[in-house]
Amino acid sequence: MQPFDIKTNNLHIHGLKVGSGTEIVIALHGWLDNCHSFLPMLNNSKPDETWYCIDLVGHGLSSWRSDDAHYYFVDYINDLHEFITALNFKKIHLVGHSMGAMVAGLYASCFSEKVKSVTFIEGIGCITTPSDEVCEQLKSAVLNRARLKNKKPRFHKSKQQIYDARAQTTDLNSKQIALLMQRNIQELTEGFVLTTDPKLKNHSGFRFDEAQCIGAIKELTAPCQLILGNEGYSFVKQNLEKYISYYNNLKVINVSGGHHCHMQSSELCFEHIQDFMQQNGAC
Repeated sequence: MQPFDIKTNNLHIHGLKVGSGTEIVIALHGWLDNCHSFLPMLNNSKPDETWYCIDLVGHGLSSWRSDDAHYYFVDYINDLHEFITALNFKKIHLVGHSMGAMVAGLYASCFSEKVKSVTFIEGIGCITTPSDEVCEQLKSAVLNRARLKNKKPRFHKSKQQIYDARAQTTDLNSKQIALLMQRNIQELTEGFVLTTDPKLKNHSGFRFDEAQCIGAIKELTAPCQLILGNEGYSFVKQNLEKYISYYNNLKVINVSGGHHCHMQSSELCFEHIQDFMQQNGAC
């Protein structure tokens, strides 16, 4: 397992590289997570491909956007494209969890010529805003940005304090929380602080509406599979029901676990991903 640091547009994208095969897999984690999200699948395996598990911008060890910039979902599509271009990858497989799944799907819709397959894990489609709520969405974002602008960093007495806080909002056990969160923590003289950009918690100023989401899905030509946890988030299942008929080629698999089922049923999820990629151009 090798760390990497790729510079794109004055941003540093950090992550972990696993394997040495000719097929390329890019793994994208969920909101407020980091590339350690994929370690349970890869730690004890020998992938036939080369996996690049990245920290999305603002997460883990990767750069934060500049002070005058914000985190629009569509900008992650640009970040991913810049990463792929910087490494001169011709065609890749995408694996995404939660928000990372939505990024993978939209990227594959826009750049179908570069994508062999997409595996969604507990995420599909987009989070949308009805067109008649656009102004309310934008107003909320503007006001929230003003509240966070002068907010000082919060320092914690120990890593365990941060782990305990995450435990209140996740289905992961203590060992999984520690594995995931240790990459999101930095120790300073004042104490322990999160490395995730506080602006990630700002309300989104803009989202697609359902018609735009459907239009994007219809452009996705690469084979896709969705892995669902049997105790996962209800909104993922709701999105599946809403959008399944618009996918050209979608396979759905259920496994034990919650929203982070790829960490909880890691061996089974890895087998499903490997099998799917082998069926669609890998190895």
